[in-house]
Amino acid sequence: MTTLVNFSGLPGTGKSTHANRLAREQKWPILRIDDVVGFVPENAGIAFWDSCVEVLLTLVESQLELGISVIADSVFMNTDRHHAQAVAIKHQSTFRPVYTFLSDDAVWEARVTARANELNHPDVSTWEQVQHQRDHFRIWEPDTALFVDALNPVDQNYSKVLEFATGRSVELKPLEMPDKPLIKGSYHA
Repeated sequence: MTTLVNFSGLPGTGKSTHANRLAREQKWPILRIDDVVGFVPENAGIAFWDSCVEVLLTLVESQLELGISVIADSVFMNTDRHHAQAVAIKHQSTFRPVYTFLSDDAVWEARVTARANELNHPDVSTWEQVQHQRDHFRIWEPDTALFVDALNPVDQNYSKVLEFATGRSVELKPLEMPDKPLIKGSYHA
């Protein structure tokens, strides 16, 4: 049986650190929204981000169709996570969502700011941009994902991620489907 490990969280919460390590150790392909996006146009709106998520989920689906477990690394802000779950169900794959967060805003702001200053690239999120995304980010419901607080040591968190992603029996509640039907290409409503 294949597995879709879905890493979700706002920038600076450690999702890519864990996703990359898991991909290396398990030899599973990793599909990152950052690789799909490329150049972000000024004032990129919902239609731009929806098209990027559509490409990401299409690539995820093609891996699952081949019988290959896959890791998806994106913010997964809203109904895009429901679409990911639907893709896993369609291909009879195990859906293992990991939600990363940082419970201390001061530490989080320092990490985001340091990364933005170090990388000095226009596509790296600033703290102000993270706050804007945070206003639109739908918090994961308890028991629907593995919750990973980046305030804890990286190796401690990764142990939990590895066990969660590769363990045989993990009990999660499925994501509650939105009131309206899922429409491919519409992920941020």
